[in-house]
Amino acid sequence: MSNNKLFLVGLPGSGKSTLGKLLAKQLDLPFIDLDDVIEASAQQPIRKIFAQQGEEYFRELERETLLKTINQRDTFVMATGGGAPCFFDNMRQMNQAGTTIFVDTPTEIIAERMKKEGVAVRPLLHELDTDNFADAYYQKFTYRLPYYRQAKVTVTSEDSLNSILDQLKS
Repeated sequence: MSNNKLFLVGLPGSGKSTLGKLLAKQLDLPFIDLDDVIEASAQQPIRKIFAQQGEEYFRELERETLLKTINQRDTFVMATGGGAPCFFDNMRQMNQAGTTIFVDTPTEIIAERMKKEGVAVRPLLHELDTDNFADAYYQKFTYRLPYYRQAKVTVTSEDSLNSILDQLKS
């Protein structure tokens, strides 16, 4: 691994935070959840930011927080929000600053996770048709896949932690 800034990208519910915490622990790096940093600095939940100021405001705040973190921290494993790579030139910035990892999880698996977790906490998901959630989810987020595919490394839900670590070393 050429540097110590890892960015996990992928669909909401793909497992970025879970994998990020495991990687951070294994690599002895700090873990950062970009959404948590945004909520802490805005002093309100993201769903409230979306509701009160709108998505455009949130995306600008997200970009500002991403760039600030890149510039102020030397090492980290970051779980980005699902949309972070898809706006402005965020994906290019992450690719230049470190190693991007696309957590490629099938939408059927994500749909099962969302049923357990509940979609109310995710501002772009709560209005999706619950009868055909997996299909609605896929339709909603298909446009993001080309951004995710710009990542330097792609991992799947079948990859073991050791396999992922080996991919990062090469």
